[in-house]
Amino acid sequence: MAGLPEIELLKERLKRAMLHKRIGTLQVSNARGEQVADGAGMEDEALKGREITDVRRYGHYLFLELNRQDILAMNLGGELTGDLERGPAASEGEEGQRGALEIHLNGHNRLRLQGTQLHNRLRLLDENADVDFLTKLGPDPLLVHDGLSVLRDALARRRSAVRNILLDDAFVPGIGGTWADEILFQARIRPDRTAPSLSEEERSRLLEQIPRVLERAVRCQAKPSLLPKTYLTRHHQDGHCPSCGGPLETLAVGGKNALFCPVCQQ
Repeated sequence: MAGLPEIELLKERLKRAMLHKRIGTLQVSNARGEQVADGAGMEDEALKGREITDVRRYGHYLFLELNRQDILAMNLGGELTGDLERGPAASEGEEGQRGALEIHLNGHNRLRLQGTQLHNRLRLLDENADVDFLTKLGPDPLLVHDGLSVLRDALARRRSAVRNILLDDAFVPGIGGTWADEILFQARIRPDRTAPSLSEEERSRLLEQIPRVLERAVRCQAKPSLLPKTYLTRHHQDGHCPSCGGPLETLAVGGKNALFCPVCQQ
């Protein structure tokens, strides 16, 4: 699953490659790899020929501004992945990747999204569009630099495990499991601790690490090998804590596995 750093990096790549380009075709393939006509929930002609005049991001949403008026909103949350590729559009009848959506541009660039429920992932927004889904998102720590006070108030109202809170889009949108684990490791907090059990010092550590970890991940291109040696994410493969050297463990929290150090995280 892509988290905020990966989506931020994708946005920057798209901005460099897609700005002022025109959309060509929109192609969707089903779970069998067969092209389908209506899998994106919108007509191909609604996008064809339109110029991409800006690329923005908030949380796990990417926004392509078209002709300086309408906006194509793409939800990259959940298990959806996206990347920019080069190559010609698939010919009629040619099988593509299974469960994929491709937006082709002039110059043989294409944005490929791969995952499930693609028809629910795209929305074409005009000035009259319902954008209530955006108002339900919490502050984006890579964009809203004064959001810590908002998060502190939101955390005070929560009662669930802190890892579940970090994965809640109403708290912070789109962090993702990998970076939630890293934030909790850097804050030295077990993933199954509940919000009311945290001391004021632990709350402060947790909130400070949210933007710090995400910004460092962006600077390191979200590549584990480029992260500091003190980061948990670098040690997924060897399974040893970068602080104490002891074995890392997994813990089921909210039905999802969290990676943590039982010695360093209390």
